[in-house]
Amino acid sequence: MAIFVIDKKIKFLFVLLIISLGVSFLAWSEYAIFADSDNDGTSDSFDNCPLNPNMDQSDFDLDKSGDVCDTDDDNDGVKDNLDQFDTDPLEWADFDFDNLGANQDSDDDNDGLTDMEDSFPILVSQKLVEENLSEIESCAILETGTSKLLCYSQFFQSLVVKEENNVDTLELALSLTQLGAVDDCHFISHEIGHAAYAENSNIFENLSGVDGSVCRGGFYHGVMAAYFHELQENNKDMGEYKTICNDFIGKPEYTKCVHGLGHGITHYFINDLNSAINACDQMSFYQSSICVGGVFMQYTDDELTRSTSIKQDIQNICPKSDLRIFDYQQCRDNLGLSIAFHTDHDLEEGSKLCDMIIDDMGKQYCHRGLEREINDAKEYKVYDPTKGVRELMQPVWIKENDSNKWIVDFRSPSKISNVVYDETTKMMQFSFDAPYRIIIYMSTDLLPENPVVMINGQQNDFEIQHGLYDNHSMIQIMPKNSGVVLIS
Repeated sequence: MAIFVIDKKIKFLFVLLIISLGVSFLAWSEYAIFADSDNDGTSDSFDNCPLNPNMDQSDFDLDKSGDVCDTDDDNDGVKDNLDQFDTDPLEWADFDFDNLGANQDSDDDNDGLTDMEDSFPILVSQKLVEENLSEIESCAILETGTSKLLCYSQFFQSLVVKEENNVDTLELALSLTQLGAVDDCHFISHEIGHAAYAENSNIFENLSGVDGSVCRGGFYHGVMAAYFHELQENNKDMGEYKTICNDFIGKPEYTKCVHGLGHGITHYFINDLNSAINACDQMSFYQSSICVGGVFMQYTDDELTRSTSIKQDIQNICPKSDLRIFDYQQCRDNLGLSIAFHTDHDLEEGSKLCDMIIDDMGKQYCHRGLEREINDAKEYKVYDPTKGVRELMQPVWIKENDSNKWIVDFRSPSKISNVVYDETTKMMQFSFDAPYRIIIYMSTDLLPENPVVMINGQQNDFEIQHGLYDNHSMIQIMPKNSGVVLIS
């Protein structure tokens, strides 16, 4: 009788277990059927993009993959990252950015000749995309900024070897930026510069003919970095590094070259940030400022690229105890800039990294650099940087001497010429060819105690600021006509 009761209890418990499992299964089934992973109001079972919110469930090509997660909305064989007409299976290319697809456009390169009349009807950027479409698409579809950057870097390095003209390769990088397939071509053009130097080690030949504004000077930075890296690898002295950019004085490219010098010096002094800064400090006041900017840009990018744990490493990037206060500020500012490139210029994601910095000053400068870079990148995609008035950086040696004290730096779109300085009276005179703002940086010791500015013989208002780094002053004047300036 006892055995019968136990057996009956076991059967009862077994039935309860079956019922429990059944209820659990039904609950799970109901959850699976009605689950909505992306919270867009459509359950996963019926959602054509279950992991991407798309309330309208649009599916242009009716392939059961919604447009927001379909990499080729019109099924024309070109990924949406490159397709400028992703809902038109007959069009994809518009490399002259006139909103007309290549099939409809009768003048694909906007040179005034119809394609029928034109011996070269398409732009070189379109030609290169068509020839390298699969390689470009494989990079364009990558999601993370760092992996995409590395992918494009490898692609462009190989392209430099295949293509004779570096300008063409840079045009492709710029076009991919404007298409949105590349977040920003600046760091990619660094890699183009590295590869170009490997093909031709003559710095001037590499840089001549390349507009320094294309991809915001990244090509210049890359060439200079490769040059100094080679010096370091072969245990060679940096030599006359301070004059390496002098052939570009009076041209817009000079600033890009000096900034690139900072990138190169950072490669030369591996893991020795202060030696790199000190090398820049041997130049004139404004040259040094531009050069140090290149140092910190290269340094912060290297640190982020090497990092395996940004949260832990970000505190040690820009060591505050080892840097002068203004160098620390500039370093954190450049960290924000580099973060922008490593997060696809995503302000929210970049801000999270800046917020990991403990001290308020460092955090503030990081955010400032991040926001400025994101805004600059947006503007760069909608205007032609090679057009319009461009500022020139024009250092002038007013006395033959190794000391940077005797270099006066001029910043202005105006061409500065006929500079004369009298050491006894501390009077300086120069000519300028156009009525644009002129900024002058010079050692305070070279200025009279209470300077007066005359333009074409008439006393003129000006701004002056003393107390800049290394005992320098800044003078700013706003002439209304071209002519001659006398400071006495």
